[in-house]
This record gives sequence, structure tokens and C-alpha cells, in this order.
Amino acid sequence: MKRNRLTLFVTAAAIFLAGSLAYAGRGNGGERNEAMALAKTKIGLVQAIAAAEQHLQGKAVRAELEDENGTFVYGVEVAGNGTVKDVKVDSLDGKILSVQADREGGSGEREREPESEE
Repeated sequence: MKRNRLTLFVTAAAIFLAGSLAYAGRGNGGERNEAMALAKTKIGLVQAIAAAEQHLQGKAVRAELEDENGTFVYGVEVAGNGTVKDVKVDSLDGKILSVQADREGGSGEREREPESEE
């Protein structure tokens, strides 16, 4: 039953991400087309989530494709042991690039604090 829920969540997240990127990429006056960037990744959102969850032995609560200085990585927020951590996953090979503590800032936006690799 848990596996079915996880599969449903991951599928819904992938559909939402693809749709969001396609919508964001249309008619934006010269900005990079995010949907085309997604097509250049070698691993999918599902694999990135699985890698992050396995690395931290937690559950993904949010995931998205991010452009970090021209390099695309998946940002996966993983909850476990009373904390939420932001895991960066390489979109080409699925390797964990970094893990940072994720805490809510006073403005309502998330602030990330560097944390040592686990």
C-alpha cells in the first residue's frame, strides 16, 4: 500500500513538473525553454527522488529541476528524523551533489544552511 502511494505521488509530481516547465517555457521572450532543458537530463525526477530518499533514509516532500549557473540539478527536499534537508542530485548521473539543512526563514521563504556531506 505504501509503495502504491509513493508511486502515485512520484507520478503526479513528474506530471506536474513537466507541465509546469512546459507552461513556463512558452512565450517568455527569449528566456531558456525549461521543457527543452528537461529533455537534456539523463535521469528523471523519479530516479532523483529515489536517490535522495535512499541517501538520507527519509521521504521526499518536494522535488524540482533547478538551473544552477547553467547546470541542471534536481532539488529534492527530504523529511526524516524531525528535519527537512535539501538534496541536490545531478541530472546526468543521479549522484548526490550536496546535502543542506533546510529551515524556514522569517520571511516565509526557505533559507538553506550549509551542512557537511553525510
